[in-house]
Amino acid sequence: MNYIDKDIIDHKDYIEFTTFNKFNIKIFFTKKHYGSIPEKSKEEVAKDFSLDKIMLSCHQTHSDNVVLVDKNINSDYFQNTDGILTSNKNTAVLTKYADCLPIFIYDEETKIFGAVHSGWKGSFQEIVKRAIEKINPKDLSTINILFGIGISCEKYNVGKEFYEDFKNKFSREIVNKVFSIKNNEFFFDNQLFNYYLLKEYGGKKRKYS
Repeated sequence: MNYIDKDIIDHKDYIEFTTFNKFNIKIFFTKKHYGSIPEKSKEEVAKDFSLDKIMLSCHQTHSDNVVLVDKNINSDYFQNTDGILTSNKNTAVLTKYADCLPIFIYDEETKIFGAVHSGWKGSFQEIVKRAIEKINPKDLSTINILFGIGISCEKYNVGKEFYEDFKNKFSREIVNKVFSIKNNEFFFDNQLFNYYLLKEYGGKKRKYS
């Protein structure tokens, strides 16, 4: 399992992460202000990115539920779901984020790709591990992980109860590295948490040129 350093191109209307391009996987973040995204159709989003693909999307509820969509697509919309995986190259995965962390996944063995929406609830429930379990790789070394854009630790002020919940569930090593305590205030680094969670799970960092 490999963590990947980001390569970013800033276009006029969107941001492109190019790290998965070598796998023929494109990752885009819109810069448009859509307003209420539930009111915007998938067809409109696909048009914005000039995508001629089936758009897979979900009703995100901060769960740890991940779906694996096979090549025979029976549905393109999933209730109570925060992660979508597929090996169907005729599809695009649409997920939505505010402050939460996007995590992109690609498995070189099965060619399964997808994204999970990992806010603090998803991270606490270890949704990224649920996604990897769905893929069920023979060897974690074929799994590639890329973190997207999420809230910074400096702006993620949380309560003491929040801190205690993580402290009671996860190792001291992880908790000490992902929480910052200043003047009796607690700050949480969601991206760093998922990094160390995956590292404990068996991941290794790889830098791509």
